[in-house]
Amino acid sequence: MRYCGGCNPRYDRVALMKRLQSFFPEETFAAAQPGVRHPALVVVCGCPNQCVKLSDLALPAAKQVFLGGWEDLLPAKKRLAELLALDSEAEESGGLTREEVRAILPHRPPMLFVDTVDRLVPGVELTARFTPDPGLPLFAGHFPGAPVFPGSCTAEALAQAADILLLREERYAGKEPLLAGIRKASFHRRVSPGETLILHVCILEERPELGSVLCRGQAMVGEELAAEMELRLALR
Repeated sequence: MRYCGGCNPRYDRVALMKRLQSFFPEETFAAAQPGVRHPALVVVCGCPNQCVKLSDLALPAAKQVFLGGWEDLLPAKKRLAELLALDSEAEESGGLTREEVRAILPHRPPMLFVDTVDRLVPGVELTARFTPDPGLPLFAGHFPGAPVFPGSCTAEALAQAADILLLREERYAGKEPLLAGIRKASFHRRVSPGETLILHVCILEERPELGSVLCRGQAMVGEELAAEMELRLALR
């Protein structure tokens, strides 16, 4: 768990957190630490600003549960129970090889920005990897003498990871995913040739009648957050 600074609390945050803990007597609640794997994170906010620092945690957005007041108690209880069940049951596909990734995505080098998939929870979240080859043509011009993997390519890598998450769902089988928009994008560190990007994506909102899905994406280098954004995908 992690608390905000408490500069503008609207309620007794400690009391609410203790109440949430009482629903899970067998679980251990502790302060979130960088570099430590957590099955879930409870983010306790004193007001709607949600200013809690999370950029140092290698934790996908799909595993974050927000508490902003007593009205969030029961929804947070439900979501936390779901996350703990997923973690204990290891409900995942076991990942995908390079060949399996290429069988799903239409992209090919030098525009294929997903190497393998480490973890896939169908309809929920995915963790993938991509290591930019120093020999990629784009590094010749971005930038000569000091190559940097472009932020736009990091966004494309997250979009491709989201494509895989969606195309593994039966309801989207045979569809063509298109990146329709990006919002709330921020970049926190440069990505150099040879550094491995850990790509976390999760589904935030689905509009099947419109063929539209909103996903949350986070790109990590080790335990450092390189970029985060929300991606709107259209499936045609």
